Amino acid sequence: MHKTFIAAFAAATFASVGLNVAAAALSGTANAAPFCSPANANTPPCAPPEGPPGTCDANGVCGQIWCPGSGMSPIPQWDMNVCHTFYFDRNAPLTEPVMIPGQPPGPPPPPPPPCIPFINCLPGL
Repeated sequence: MHKTFIAAFAAATFASVGLNVAAAALSGTANAAPFCSPANANTPPCAPPEGPPGTCDANGVCGQIWCPGSGMSPIPQWDMNVCHTFYFDRNAPLTEPVMIPGQPPGPPPPPPPPCIPFINCLPGL
């Protein structure tokens, strides 16, 4: 019984080591794309082809970012391995939002007002 246990243990160990070596060899040769997220959306492999998000137009429509794994349904023509910039259609009902790829098309917002100390800004802040 003791010899049978040792033989079975040796066979299981050999099989386990063999499978681990094979898995490591296969994973070392695969060229997996980096996982893109909002945290690395500014790096070249993940940067949105439509440009960086966050720009708003004068109508208050702002560009947003979609990345793989964000939980939202992507637009079918998008590359599912990189982040994308989009905005929501203002004319769509709130119960059925429509995502439009790219930056908002409206004119840019006006510049902020000048700093007037103690009125609209505090000195030193």
